Amino acid sequence: MQCENKYMSSILSKDSVGIFTHGINIIRNMMKNNSCKIIPVHERPDLLIDCCKLINSEWPSSDTRRLRTLSMSCDSFPTCLVLLNNDNVIGHCKISLVPNLNDSCFIESVVIDFGCRSQGFGSILMKGTEDYVRHKGIKNVYLSTKGQEKFYEKNGYSICEPINMWDNRTEIISTNPVLTNKQTQIFSGPPPPPMPKYSSTYSPIITSKTYMIKQL
Repeated sequence: MQCENKYMSSILSKDSVGIFTHGINIIRNMMKNNSCKIIPVHERPDLLIDCCKLINSEWPSSDTRRLRTLSMSCDSFPTCLVLLNNDNVIGHCKISLVPNLNDSCFIESVVIDFGCRSQGFGSILMKGTEDYVRHKGIKNVYLSTKGQEKFYEKNGYSICEPINMWDNRTEIISTNPVLTNKQTQIFSGPPPPPMPKYSSTYSPIITSKTYMIKQL
């Protein structure tokens, strides 16, 4: 897939020999931003197949299962965003709300087309995703990674405690307080049931992945 803008060759012409590398990178990023856009995939159903192929190129799965997940994308979350370069699908990520954590979302399935990597498109996708969720009232963005910590640190993320994305993530623990002799004499009947004790939203999780957070 061709990801470089067709005008890049003119920038690297003889007239540009004296331009520093930093300046070239700035121009390249400006051109990418002009040719790139990020949209929810449910606004472009015609992109579902290409998006499915992109995700499966990184994490192989059945097309049926992948398309079913993509078809669940909606404005109220979960939302699947696609990064387009000249209307070609080159990136994807999925956004879900975090249960029991207000104003928080979890980003997963972040992928850039193999031929477009190491060109800044990953950072463009993350920045666009953060802008999207910020407009939705999200203040905290979580994600998990294995081996890409440096990339996310470069984009403003820091390591945090793991979070549980299951709906039943709040565990109710029954406690049985021991009554003293004085307390026992007060009750004429059996004591009332103890109040439930709610565990922390950061439930213990055994995982090999690194969890990270960025506050918007």
